[in-house]
Amino acid sequence: MLSQLLGPRYAQLLQTWTPTLVTWGGVAGVGVIWATDWKLVLQYVPYIGGKFKTED
Repeated sequence: MLSQLLGPRYAQLLQTWTPTLVTWGGVAGVGVIWATDWKLVLQYVPYIGGKFKTED
């Protein structure tokens, strides 16, 4: 299917580069969380979110 859509050469290149792209995407995601308000993101993680509960 993929080789029919892109061609065999590009399908092979995509298959080769997929682990690298996934790794760098994960690094970028962690970098965005680190650079922004991390409590805003981590409040939705089940175990960690309990640390940020505030009593109003």
